[in-house]
Amino acid sequence: MSAQKPRSLLVPGLLLAALALMTFLVSFGAFLSGRYEVTRFSSPGGEFTAVVTSRRYESLVMRAPGSGSDKPGALEIFKADDTSCGRTELPMLSLARDVRWELELEPRSATVIGTATWNLDDCSVKEW
Repeated sequence: MSAQKPRSLLVPGLLLAALALMTFLVSFGAFLSGRYEVTRFSSPGGEFTAVVTSRRYESLVMRAPGSGSDKPGALEIFKADDTSCGRTELPMLSLARDVRWELELEPRSATVIGTATWNLDDCSVKEW
């Protein structure tokens, strides 16, 4: 009978540790790239809702005090039945405060100056 060498548990253990680390890093990256809601507000008549979001990793980027609204984000407008009328990226979250609702015109619209205009009747967005 020949003597067998003892199997090393080091290689399978290292592979398992590497797999666990890669799984954690991919999951954490997916979490950080996800969006969270910053605020929401309604149109004057309440027919539409604007939702402002930002990516989670943007909260980790250092900014000067008082400059939190300078981080980029997105604005999406929804009808009352939760149908999305489109989303546009905002270079700064503070631009979301400047939504102009024009609900008495045909077609009804919402505008963020220098960024996008939503046609609220056919539920579309035109980015500038």
